[in-house]
Amino acid sequence: MIFKGFLILLCGMPWGHLLFRKADIWHGTGHFFQVGLLIIFCLSFLEKPRYVQILNKPLGIFTLWAGLVTSYWWFVLFTKAQQYPLKIFLPFFNFLCFVWFYKLSIEYLDKEKIEKILKWFRYSILLLLFYCVLQYLRLDEFFNGMSGHDELVGTIGNASHLAGYLAIVQPIYFKKGLINILSLVLLWLIILIAGSASGIVVGLAVALFWLFMQKDKIWALLGSISAFGIITFIGIKYSQFFTSSHRIELWQLAFKTFKNHLITGLGLGSFGVQNFQLGGHWRHAHNEYFQLSAELGLVGLVLLIWCLREYFRMFRTFKTDLTIKLASMFFGFCLLAMFTFNAHLWMLSSIGMTGYSFLYCLKNEVNLENQT
Repeated sequence: MIFKGFLILLCGMPWGHLLFRKADIWHGTGHFFQVGLLIIFCLSFLEKPRYVQILNKPLGIFTLWAGLVTSYWWFVLFTKAQQYPLKIFLPFFNFLCFVWFYKLSIEYLDKEKIEKILKWFRYSILLLLFYCVLQYLRLDEFFNGMSGHDELVGTIGNASHLAGYLAIVQPIYFKKGLINILSLVLLWLIILIAGSASGIVVGLAVALFWLFMQKDKIWALLGSISAFGIITFIGIKYSQFFTSSHRIELWQLAFKTFKNHLITGLGLGSFGVQNFQLGGHWRHAHNEYFQLSAELGLVGLVLLIWCLREYFRMFRTFKTDLTIKLASMFFGFCLLAMFTFNAHLWMLSSIGMTGYSFLYCLKNEVNLENQT
């Protein structure tokens, strides 16, 4: 039952908003994820977990730090205003959803179940690709962009986020077969039409990462040369394509606000409540590492780097086709975090959760086999 819950949750994520259409796309999708995770969690009381034979000290310590910093500032704000500061608590609750997803994955999933989930997830993304074609032809009647206009935004509400999402999920099609090849061609056409610099850069980086991990040196070298040539051509031909879009000005403004708490931060969610105005209201830094540094301080950033380092160190100990796919997806998620706020969008963050948690599932299975 729990396996089916994970299957429905992940394959249904691109379409979750259809069940909660009274909310905007981002919050509707988030509600779908949280309700699905709640059901999986409740089912865990009815099904025995697998034996867990793996530790994750970096994640445990990072979670503790995030909780302590956030709870401190929650208490400070509560005592001043005598009201619950929900904008401080809710981001930490969202982070806890990832922690629950991670623990439930390790306790109830294995290699066979993960492969089945990715198999059906490919069909869900393929359906999304065809839906994007309908959007491009102006035949969509269900989804509009976050701007309110009928445009190519997939089911995530923004063309740039759509391109980033497709860029990091493309490894699920890195397999021989006509359907996989045609799916990749269509996927890249949509990324190019979306016109997102971050989507193109991350998409190329994910493909190169996969090639290098497969130790296909010739294709990796050719791919590197091609990627460099494509990016250079775009940069020269379309000089406005790679612009900061006021990000640098925002980071300068935010640094002045957070510099007095640079070591410990002001707690998760604190960036969004600062009401930064720079050609509009900015609730996110459009760089997850910068925002994390502001909210959890340099201590939080160091702990995050520890989590990432431990993940890729573990990945190097057992490379298979499946683990390389998962690590490629997570690598793309981490790279995309430098250009946008993908950890704050449920469709995108669910891919990061999957790439991270499922690799630990597989490592736990290896450890269990070595124990027998």
